[in-house]
Amino acid sequence: MKQQKRSTYEILNQEVARLESENPHFTAHFHLLGYHHGNRSPRANPYLKGMVSGLSLNEDLAELAKIYMAAIQSVSYGTRHIIATMNNAGHQINRIHMCGGVTKNPLWLREHANATSCEIILSKEDEAVILGSAMLAATACGDFAGLKDAMSAMSSTGKVIKPQTSTRAFHDAKYKVFQEMFEDQMKYKNIMGEF
Repeated sequence: MKQQKRSTYEILNQEVARLESENPHFTAHFHLLGYHHGNRSPRANPYLKGMVSGLSLNEDLAELAKIYMAAIQSVSYGTRHIIATMNNAGHQINRIHMCGGVTKNPLWLREHANATSCEIILSKEDEAVILGSAMLAATACGDFAGLKDAMSAMSSTGKVIKPQTSTRAFHDAKYKVFQEMFEDQMKYKNIMGEF
């Protein structure tokens, strides 16, 4: 990576783009349930484990890019699950405001928009966390009557990533597999419960 003067993510994103040019659904038969450290929300179960379906013995860049893309999709489906749970409880979430290092990865942003069918809203300010601290400080010292006033005055919307409706059926199917992988894990746990 240093020899190429590109980050690992740039290399993987380029390989994902190459694979998608050959087959836009190249992860259709490779699935990952990213509960490697349990699940905080909405399952609230620290004992859950990660699962993978579709492993091969390939060790090339294409295989690594497939695993990388499936991991991004798994996180995206986890976000979709949280949003669905909240919406089923009466909320109406259709936008996600993101900040931090992940906003520098266009593939991460695109997959979250597509998997969740939500617009991804980025802050115009690169250092949104520092800006949030400044808003809290400005409110605490009395420059603003409340945090909402500080937010309105001090923040602005940057780039907006809209979901690609053409990918909806694919993500619906992969999300169903994501949910089934959890059910399968529970089934396997029950089968092996006495051991």
